[in-house]
Amino acid sequence: MSNSTSVELLFPTTEFRSLPIPNSDSTRRAKIATCFVRVSDLPKELGDWMDVNPRIPKVNKRDQLQGPVAKAIMDTLRDDPEKFALKNQGIYLLVKQVEFKKQEGGQGFVHLLFDNPEFHGLVNGGHTYLAIRQVLSERESEESDSSLPLEAYVRVHIFEGIEEDLITDIAEGLNRSLQVNNPSLANLAGKFEEIKSHLKGKPGEDQIAYHQGHPGEIDIQEVLSLMSLLDLSRFPDRKTHPNILFGQPKKVLEYFIEDQKKEQSVFGRTLPKLHEILVLSDLIQQRGVLQDLGRLKVTNSKKAAKGGDRVRSPKNLGRPAHFAGGTIEGLFHLGWLYPMLAAFRANISRSDWEKGELKWLMEPKQLLEIVIEEMSRIIKQEHIDNKAKPAEVGKKEASYRACFSEVALKLAERGLLPQS
Repeated sequence: MSNSTSVELLFPTTEFRSLPIPNSDSTRRAKIATCFVRVSDLPKELGDWMDVNPRIPKVNKRDQLQGPVAKAIMDTLRDDPEKFALKNQGIYLLVKQVEFKKQEGGQGFVHLLFDNPEFHGLVNGGHTYLAIRQVLSERESEESDSSLPLEAYVRVHIFEGIEEDLITDIAEGLNRSLQVNNPSLANLAGKFEEIKSHLKGKPGEDQIAYHQGHPGEIDIQEVLSLMSLLDLSRFPDRKTHPNILFGQPKKVLEYFIEDQKKEQSVFGRTLPKLHEILVLSDLIQQRGVLQDLGRLKVTNSKKAAKGGDRVRSPKNLGRPAHFAGGTIEGLFHLGWLYPMLAAFRANISRSDWEKGELKWLMEPKQLLEIVIEEMSRIIKQEHIDNKAKPAEVGKKEASYRACFSEVALKLAERGLLPQS
C-alpha cells in the first residue's frame, strides 16, 4: 500500500552545512545537513510529519505537553531564549531531499522534500518542536505586543538518502538520548526488583544498569532481550525465530508488558534460569571467539576484503565475562550472539514449558561444547554472505534457523528430543 504524499517545506537560515555520511550503502549517497533556525520560522506543517518518531510526546486534554523535560524546554524558551540553541539538542528530520538556495545578502532558504510519512519526518526532537509551538501559541494569544520575534534559535539536523531498513535503528538510537526513561521501563520497575533478587550474590549482579546513570555495563533492556530469545510461546519451533527482536528494545519491552497480563508468563518461566542464561551468553562469546569467528573482520564497507576491524585485535582482548567469569578474548557482536543463544530454544522441554517452567533437555554447558564449532561455522558463513556486517546477521532469519537446526540435530542424535 502506498503512502506517498509529497510535500515541500522551507524555512530561512543564514548558514547551512552538509556532509556525506561515511560508508553509506544507498545508491544515492546519504548525507546529513545542519543549520540554525529561528524557532518562529519552523514550518507548522512539521507537526503533520511525526509518525516516524517512536516516541510521540504525550499531551493532556488541552493539548499541552506534560512532564519535566517539556517544562524545562518551555522554561528556557520563555525565560532565556538567547541560550536555547546551546541548551537544546535540536530536532532531527528524515527527508527525501534537502537543498539550500542562497539569496542576496547572505540569507537563503532550506527546501525539504517529504515523500512518505512512514520514512520521512521529525524522527527525534518531538518534545522540542511541540514545546516551541506551544510557547509561540501562548505569545500569539497574549494581550501584550508579541509582534517581535522570539529570539530563540534551534538546531535542525537533516538526514537525506537514508535506507528504509535503517530508519527504525536511527529512530531508536536518537531517542535514547532523551533525558526521560521510557514509560515501558517504568512499568517494569517492579519486575526489575525480582531480577535483582534472583541475581543477588551471583557473579555479575552489579553489572546490570537498571536505569540511566547506573554504572553497570549491561543495559537491563539487553537482559530482557536475552530472555526473550528463549521464548517458546512466541517462537515455538524452527518455523518462527526471534530475529525480529534484534535491535528492537522497544518491541521487547512491549512484549514483556503484554506478557505480564498472562497467567503463565514467559518472564515467570525464564526468571529462575536467568543467571544460567546470562552465563550461557558469556560462554558462547568466550568459546565463539576461539573458533573461526575470532579470525573475522567487521566492516561497514561493501568491499569487506579491503579492510575492517578484527574481532581479536589487541584493543578487543581481555573483555570481562561478568557472569561466567574470566575474559572474552575478542569483540563478539550481538548479531552473532543472538542466533546462537536463540538456538537453545530447541533444548527446552516443551512439556515443562506448557506447565509453566523452563527445564533443559541437556545441561547447556555440555551441549554448547557439542554445537559451538558448527554454529560458529554457520555464523561465519552468514557473516561473509552479509558483507561482513554482524548486524545483518542478527536481523536475518537464516542464521537463526541454521543454528536452531544444529542444536536440534545434536539433541535428536542423543535421543533427547521427543518423537513427533
